[in-house]
Amino acid sequence: MTNTGTRTVGITGAQGYVGGVIQDALRKDGWTTVQLVRRPPADLTEEWRFYDSRRALAPGLLDGLDALVHCAYDMRARRWPDIQAANIHPTRALLETAQNFVPKVVVISSMSAYEGTAQLYGTAKLAIERDALAFGASVVRPGLVYGRRAGGMAATLTRLSRLPVSPAPSGNPYQFTVEEEDLAAVVAAILVKDSQISVPLGVAHPEPVSFRHIVAKFAGEAGRSPRFLPVPWKALYGSLVALEAMRIPLPVRSDSILGLVRPAPQVVNYERVKELGVSLRPFPR
Repeated sequence: MTNTGTRTVGITGAQGYVGGVIQDALRKDGWTTVQLVRRPPADLTEEWRFYDSRRALAPGLLDGLDALVHCAYDMRARRWPDIQAANIHPTRALLETAQNFVPKVVVISSMSAYEGTAQLYGTAKLAIERDALAFGASVVRPGLVYGRRAGGMAATLTRLSRLPVSPAPSGNPYQFTVEEEDLAAVVAAILVKDSQISVPLGVAHPEPVSFRHIVAKFAGEAGRSPRFLPVPWKALYGSLVALEAMRIPLPVRSDSILGLVRPAPQVVNYERVKELGVSLRPFPR
């Protein structure tokens, strides 16, 4: 990474998994970070400003920022009108404001965002990407992020790996993966780049990794050998939809199952990552 001196970056979702990983990496690289979040950080010496996608932008939210990394996404919204209200429209408002105040903006999307995706999450991220590129931001599409922290989907799969028997959706599902430090290195490289990257940047190793291998690897790290129960994915998906309708708390969302069984067919614009000088590690074997 390249040292940035005293430049300041605001990070929405800095208290989440990906936002926290990026924040820590940028701090090590010399950035001053400002958390743009709903709650004060546990360490009150850290600078923060109130940001809630469900509320109007606070005055002065982006004052003094040299860069903005938008990681926040409200997973509580599950119906399309709610997703639009909680994520798509607020992101558009944030980007519109940022173009007048912040020289460099990076929006964190997802590999779930591809033409033809069946996921509401992926569809929402596609809409956000279109707005981001129109407002001059760079778009990063991470694959399945894994590493020491094990957050997000990796945390869900880690929990599955600890079950006596792990359900394995039919169809040999796979994911493209990215180690958390590699993802942060890509974001850091974009922030010091002179120009916007004008296309969505897939950030994942181009070799797909099977669902079973990922779960087995996480189980092995805990000293376990996993046992799998093959489950027709449509039956699993339908069961989760029914349980969600009953408002029963679940370890995984039905929409996430669609992301597992219908992943992106490839890592888009992977060659642009290499141009940034970052080498992405393959998932451990």
